[in-house]
Amino acid sequence: MNSCTIAIGSNTPDREAQVKSAIDYLSSVLDRAAVSSVYDTPAISGDGTTYTNAVIHGYTSLRSDQLVTLLKDRESMQGRDRTAPTPHSEVAIDLDLVIYASRILREADFSRHYFNIGYRELLAAGTYQDE
Repeated sequence: MNSCTIAIGSNTPDREAQVKSAIDYLSSVLDRAAVSSVYDTPAISGDGTTYTNAVIHGYTSLRSDQLVTLLKDRESMQGRDRTAPTPHSEVAIDLDLVIYASRILREADFSRHYFNIGYRELLAAGTYQDE
C-alpha cells in the first residue's frame, strides 16, 4: 500500500457540497483515510473567487498514474468541464494528487496556502507519524 495526499477544491455556488461529495467518495476508495476540515480560501488568481478546500490522506494499492486517472474520472462525474476557458471559470471539483509514496508530485500545489491549511492540520493530528 502506498500513501497518498490529495488536494480537493471547488469554486461553484454549491462548492461545499461538491467538496463533501469528493471526500465521501475518496474516503470509500482509500484505506485509513484522514480528512482535514473543510475551509474557504481566495482564488490564487486574485479575481475575488472563493474556493472551498480540503485535504485527504490515505493509502491505496493503485499506482500513481492509476490514482490520477481515478481522480480525473471523478472530476468528470462531478461535473468538471475541462473545455471551459481558464483561469476564471467555475471549477466543479478539482482533485490533485500532491503527495504519493512520501514524494511530492505537485510542487506548486504543495507550496500553496490552500493546500497547506489542510496538510498542516493533518500533520498536527499525527496523520503522517507512521511514514
